[in-house]
Amino acid sequence: MKKTLWLIIIGIMIAGCADDIIVKPASELRGAYEGDYIRVKSVSSGASTKTQNIEWTFTDQKFFCEVTDTSDVWLCDFSGNYELANKLILSDTVVAAQTCDRSDIPVGSFQLIRKSNPSGPDSLIIEQYDEDSDVKKVIRIVKTG
Repeated sequence: MKKTLWLIIIGIMIAGCADDIIVKPASELRGAYEGDYIRVKSVSSGASTKTQNIEWTFTDQKFFCEVTDTSDVWLCDFSGNYELANKLILSDTVVAAQTCDRSDIPVGSFQLIRKSNPSGPDSLIIEQYDEDSDVKKVIRIVKTG
């Protein structure tokens, strides 16, 4: 009798809690990447371009970017949250305690171009053009893990 009562109580608890459990699927971007971060200033009038080698990691909800160059470093390490809708949205960005121009850090809505490669790793192109400041930010990365 006690066993039956316990089974009923446990069954009620499981059935009552099951509605509260939301399991999000793994992100399709999840993984480690490496490549280049390219910043183009004055796109409409002559363009000044800088490129930085980076390692980029996507988890299910966060992203991390680390500069891998050892000389001529102009970009800071940064991380934040991302959302994948019609576009890639980078937000809540935290910048490492390094010297850099914070306006170079990618924040906001970006076009995402995925390139599948049957004979090698997949790659991503993440691109934003800010018309007001005439700056284009491009992240070209290849999946490494």
